[in-house]
Order: sequence, then C-alpha cells, then structure tokens
Amino acid sequence: MPITADPSRPDGRILADGDGRPIGRFVVASREGFPLADLFELASGVTVAEAVPAIVAEMRGYVLAGDVELGRALLDVGARARRHAHVMSRDLAADPAPPDWEDPPAPDGLRLTPLDRPAEDLAAAAAAAYPPEHVDNAHLDRPIDQPKELRELIAGRSVGPLLRCSGLAVDADDAVVGAVLVNDDNGSPPYGGAWVTQVFRGPGGRGAGRALLMRALGLATAAGLPALGLAVTHGNPAQRLYEELGFRHVVTAFNVRVP
Repeated sequence: MPITADPSRPDGRILADGDGRPIGRFVVASREGFPLADLFELASGVTVAEAVPAIVAEMRGYVLAGDVELGRALLDVGARARRHAHVMSRDLAADPAPPDWEDPPAPDGLRLTPLDRPAEDLAAAAAAAYPPEHVDNAHLDRPIDQPKELRELIAGRSVGPLLRCSGLAVDADDAVVGAVLVNDDNGSPPYGGAWVTQVFRGPGGRGAGRALLMRALGLATAAGLPALGLAVTHGNPAQRLYEELGFRHVVTAFNVRVP
C-alpha cells in the first residue's frame, strides 16, 4: 500500500512510491475539511524531484505541510498555496516565565480574566482582529466562521481540552476586546502539547495580546507545563512580539493543497 502506518509516532504515516520505496513520513490530521499531511519530511536520500510524483499520485486532495522547497515544487505542478507559517515554542522547563507573569499588569482601561464566557462574546473582537485583508486570511477560500471556530476550541472538540492559562481582556463596559486560547492537543512539544490556538485583540485592546500571552506563559509555568507552542503566518508582524516573549523558531511549514 502506498500509505501505511508509521509505528514510531501516533497518527504517523509513511508514503511509498509505486515500487514500495519510502518517500516521506507525516502525521495525519484534518484542516478546513481536508485531510492534512502535517510535518511532512522526506525519507533519507529522497530528493524533492523524486517525491513530487509520488505525492501527486497518492495524496490528491491532501493539504500537505512541509518545507518551502517541497511546497514550491508542488505549486509548479498545480498545487494550491495554503498557509505559510512558522512554528514557535517557549521551553518552560529551560526558560520558565517569571512568577509575576501569572498576574501581569493590564493595559489602561482593561482587565485580564479567565476565559469564562461563550464563544459569541469573543466573536466580534476576533472578527475585528482578522479582517479579510489580514495576512492570516490570504490562503482561505472564505472568511472564518469565528463563532463556530471559537465554540469548537472552547469546547475542546477541534484540537483538545481548553487549558486554564487561556484568558480574556475586557474593557470598562465588560466587553471582550482580546483573548488567548490555549488547548492541549495531546502531542509532545515543540510540535504539540499546550498550544496557542487563538490570540487576538480588537481595536480597543491595544496591549492586550502581550499581557494575555505573558499571563498564559506565567500560568503554564506554574502548572508545570513543559512548553507553550504556536504557529504564526509568514509576514505577520506579531512574530516580533512572540520572539520578545521568549518563543523560538522551531520549523517553517509551507502548506499546499495537492492537486
């Protein structure tokens, strides 16, 4: 069979060519309704030129997340560009957050609270933070249904359980102006475990993203979590903030949909 189980990791798969030669390995998941070949890496000795025909023959319709060279080669044969992102992680064992980050100062006029509200209360701020022209939306066929996505994340259905280090920023009228959602995807750092699945702030939430991420890092450290990870779209200026808060680059993933 061209795609077989990879016993070395959960949900792992191995792609082989028609002669049974291993071409690459990946983790299977789903994204935006498509099967996802995540963390795709070539087998030893296999070139990109050799891999492309096998991928096109056996993985039609997959979203494949691999390195930039492989992604661009697949674009040349008709694949469609999806998200180009950088995985980042802060190792909380080697680099724990300071204790005072558990309750950092909130920006003027705002309060930081646990995430204790329904998705509908967060949706307006999320939509304002990610207008259609935002770099995170460039690869999408249609705008994200923010209430639905937030409901699934808060309920722990789309990734994994919501963690206590998630939080909200609310204004003087008690309206949500920013949020950080952290879910546990049951994987291992730096590619899994505690993961920032959403971070945003609306127009009235200047400074909220930094404060909420500091709080998340502080609470995650206090809870004994080994790391906190996230993915940032290539070209998103928020990457500078993540670097300032101790997140370090792990890998770059160029996502394409195989034709």
